[in-house]
Amino acid sequence: MKRWGICLIALLVIAAGALVGCSEKTPDGNKSFTNAASGQQIGQPSVKQKGKAGTSDNGVWPRTITHSAGHEIILKERPKRIAVLHPLYLDYFFALDTPPIASGNAVSAMKEFATLQPYVGTAEIADLGTGRDLNLEAVIASNPDVIVTFKGHIDANYEELSKIAPVIQIDYQDTWEQATMICAQIIGKDALAEQLIKDTKELIQETKEKLGDLTQKSYALLRVDGKSNFTAQGTKNTMYYNEAAGFGLMKPNGYPEDGSVLSLEALSEMNPDYLIIQHNMDQAKAAVKEKSDLAVWKSLKAVKENHVLYFDNSLNSGSVLAIRLAAENFMKLAGQTTQTHQ
Repeated sequence: MKRWGICLIALLVIAAGALVGCSEKTPDGNKSFTNAASGQQIGQPSVKQKGKAGTSDNGVWPRTITHSAGHEIILKERPKRIAVLHPLYLDYFFALDTPPIASGNAVSAMKEFATLQPYVGTAEIADLGTGRDLNLEAVIASNPDVIVTFKGHIDANYEELSKIAPVIQIDYQDTWEQATMICAQIIGKDALAEQLIKDTKELIQETKEKLGDLTQKSYALLRVDGKSNFTAQGTKNTMYYNEAAGFGLMKPNGYPEDGSVLSLEALSEMNPDYLIIQHNMDQAKAAVKEKSDLAVWKSLKAVKENHVLYFDNSLNSGSVLAIRLAAENFMKLAGQTTQTHQ
């Protein structure tokens, strides 16, 4: 679902303003996140299972998980009450049919993340506060069996949290496949995760096929900063440009590998066929409106051809649900293009 800095879905409030000013390597507990799905291979979490030999899925307990912070966590039985401190992981546990009972930024995430809209009203999730202002009392009150967050998020509170429940930290730079698997291992749904990964990879391939000639067009994936400037997501921070593991989109000449602010002049030199603004919708549209009367903006090929696309900010998480929603968006684009040329 790497690694342009980010400030998420950091702890990721995706509310208006929630995704502004992303420049750090991990979500900072406010509002934005950076795609963690470039397809780069990073070490898988180590999971040791104690049970019948040959058993490969649910029900193998206890199991020991050595997570990204290097701690060995022994889960004696399948956790039933999962608390996630970063709303990014709501995506993974919903996808695995195991909604958490509590989450950081739960209210805003369930209201605003496009990835989570299909699950609204299907589970009661306690709000644990923001990433920067985690409510420890709320965490205690949620009575979790296990606590899940990303590596580095709760260093200052690790000891306190570990007294409440085992704490499992996931590397924010893991691929969406790796994050899906470790979440599944926590709840004993390894086989479901493997099927979900397989289905999602097939969906990616199907999307590439449906895009057809559109893969020969150039795409600039943009964010918006606090001053309504456009910033490049960077080819390394998204799997959209990844030919082998992603959608294989073509980048415009001059589009950077790492995230960086782009002047309109720089964007004009790239002159992409399509602009994808993947950010809070209101902020993205406000940034476009601000530039709509500028000659350099109106000269852009994508603007003249009405090829400015808006993707929801939650897709920047690079989660398995974000990848699937991105595939849906690209398929819609392919369908619209086909209709236009009929």
